[in-house]
Amino acid sequence: MGLGLFVALAVFFAIRRSSAGGPPQLTQEAYDAAVRRWDAHGPSSYDVDLELGGNRPGQIHVEVRGGEVTHMTRDGVEPKQKRTWDYWSVPGQLETIGQELEMARDPAGSFKAPGASQVVMWAEFDRELGYPRQYDRVVLGADFEVHWKITRFDRVESEDR
Repeated sequence: MGLGLFVALAVFFAIRRSSAGGPPQLTQEAYDAAVRRWDAHGPSSYDVDLELGGNRPGQIHVEVRGGEVTHMTRDGVEPKQKRTWDYWSVPGQLETIGQELEMARDPAGSFKAPGASQVVMWAEFDRELGYPRQYDRVVLGADFEVHWKITRFDRVESEDR
């Protein structure tokens, strides 16, 4: 009965999302195609702003030059630990989504949440470049939600590859 409830919740979330005009449910194929587009056409220099929702809402700003993150702020503050900066570059976002696709195979173990039964993910990728315009992940049976939306993406033409 518990499994049936979780499946019903997953279907409910999927229907609610699709009827609300949100991004489509994420598939491995859509993810792989987005990564290929980014690898083939993604600029090496760009600025990106993101709006975060879920358990840790906020605003992210990232500047990438020559494929390296050169500046990053969260809610207007530059994090002291630069190792966290790469997470919000487009390759970092794509890597996160790929890791979470893998983790979805074993939600309870991967998210260290015994009650976690299923991971439901939605994503919309840019049709030309492949960057994730919007990503949402909900772990059913646990209080783990992640939402982000790119609100601005600007190429920096003088340094593109």
